[in-house]
Amino acid sequence: MKKSQIVKKIMNEKFASKAQQRFFYAMADKDTKKGKEFKKWAKEFSDDTDDFDELPEKVSKKKKKRKSKKETVNPKMKKGELMEYINSKKTMNEQRRGKIHIVPELNRKEFSVIVGWLEKLRESGVINMFGCSPMLNWTKDDLHRWLYGRKMDLESIEEAIEELEYENEYGENDSEIDNMREQAEIIEYLLEKKQAVRDVLIRAALKRIDRTNGDHETRNVQKVFEKMANEAWHMWTSVVYG
Repeated sequence: MKKSQIVKKIMNEKFASKAQQRFFYAMADKDTKKGKEFKKWAKEFSDDTDDFDELPEKVSKKKKKRKSKKETVNPKMKKGELMEYINSKKTMNEQRRGKIHIVPELNRKEFSVIVGWLEKLRESGVINMFGCSPMLNWTKDDLHRWLYGRKMDLESIEEAIEELEYENEYGENDSEIDNMREQAEIIEYLLEKKQAVRDVLIRAALKRIDRTNGDHETRNVQKVFEKMANEAWHMWTSVVYG
């Protein structure tokens, strides 16, 4: 198989596990048009299609109180240290090598793409960052389905904003509305930049294969691709906390 064919196959690969796919559907509302589409998608990628009949008929519409930024358990990123590292004229192999987990297949520009995405992901507060590395491999569709399952997709956020605006006669919801609009901007960024992150990791995976065993079989490429995401995450944490 040619490299171009391998890259095309990986770019279209769904990296959410079957369990995650069933979760996406379980959290969606089966009575809606979108929910039925998610059910159809999930069945196509699951061996346990009968399980869907046992899922709850409807997800509760009860609104969950969102945590403010002050209440989040995720520590703030040390932007000064991070930007100093990225913009440095020194190579990644110099001086701080002992403190930083190096991924030699990533240059500064490529690494900054991953850093920017992970920083926005942390800002969003939608996931504990210690378990987010597999998300680097996801497609845009994977991410959208996951957000939809958590009612954190753009459409769900807009609906929540409309409800708050309707009940905002005296401006008591202004602060929460502003926070949700900011959240929508972050989610939009995460979706828009998702393919760029995958492209960086795909190129890095192919570079590693070229300089090691040269095995471009699909299974091996996918294995290296997933490993690359985990290493990129470790590199990011070593830069931020190292």
